[in-house]
Amino acid sequence: MEEYQILALFNSSLISNAIYFAAFVFLLWMAFRGVNRITDMGANVVQKVLSSLFSLSVVYFNLFVLGLLNNLQQTTAYNLAQLETISPGSQQLVDFFGGGAELPEFTLIPADPIAIIFFTVILISLLVPTWMAPEPKE
Repeated sequence: MEEYQILALFNSSLISNAIYFAAFVFLLWMAFRGVNRITDMGANVVQKVLSSLFSLSVVYFNLFVLGLLNNLQQTTAYNLAQLETISPGSQQLVDFFGGGAELPEFTLIPADPIAIIFFTVILISLLVPTWMAPEPKE
């Protein structure tokens, strides 16, 4: 594969990743909307369990999309590093994302501590109000 082909595939993969991200941001909005309704109107245990499962799955899929993006960036850097000669811009990409000697492995837990804090706060913001909500109003 040539440098141009690797970068073209990288860019097209970024587009599909952005579409997934937009869909899961919408689902995250729906999860927060559901938590707001639960705190306003109350919920029984079954509703709280279903809301928690939905919230957990939305956070999981958002983490999955972030993991795909991270893997895509590292794999592109790895593929560029395998070429004999690359442009200075591609070399910057390799240096930034770390095009090592081994193909990167997919991981669900982000390496960035800010991302870990971000998703932890989202999870707490979804689950705590759900379980602190009162019983349904009669």
